[in-house]
Amino acid sequence: MRSLIYLQPGETETCIGCHEHRMKKDATHVQALATRRPASVITPGPEGSRPFSYPRLVQPILDKHCVSCHDGKEPKRPNLTGAPEKWASKSFNSLIRHVAYSSWGAPNGNYEPLTEPLRFGALGSPLAKRLESGHGKVRLSPEEWERLYTWMDSNGAFYGTFDVAEQKKQLAGEVITEPER
Repeated sequence: MRSLIYLQPGETETCIGCHEHRMKKDATHVQALATRRPASVITPGPEGSRPFSYPRLVQPILDKHCVSCHDGKEPKRPNLTGAPEKWASKSFNSLIRHVAYSSWGAPNGNYEPLTEPLRFGALGSPLAKRLESGHGKVRLSPEEWERLYTWMDSNGAFYGTFDVAEQKKQLAGEVITEPER
């Protein structure tokens, strides 16, 4: 869910409006579903998701399953190699146009004046739909699907830092330290 909420001192946030009807108020004795079970255990994301790094999260999957056919030698096929291109990589620049991401002022309606369900992330991405329906002999493991979905659901990011020196390391596929909290 992509939300931005501002509260002033003394205001209270509730789920009414998104998860409940705006004009109705349930009785206060109704127990929320989430309180009827123990808290979920949070598991760390896949390699390359913390800090975020497209070259470590996505590129290994492309190298394993895609680069043998998408190596840049056939002009009609997208180049899915990890070779640097402009500020990212050839594979990123080839794939990002097939990922539904949010970017203010971006072309082709990829902007977010109003969020719509199933518009962004893996659920709204033509890339996910194409791979899920089958692409050649490509068979991804559950871990590989998780890595691709993580990338698409992370708004199609490439870097996990704004530090230019650290971005150069990430572009080279190096691990960087997590930003301080």
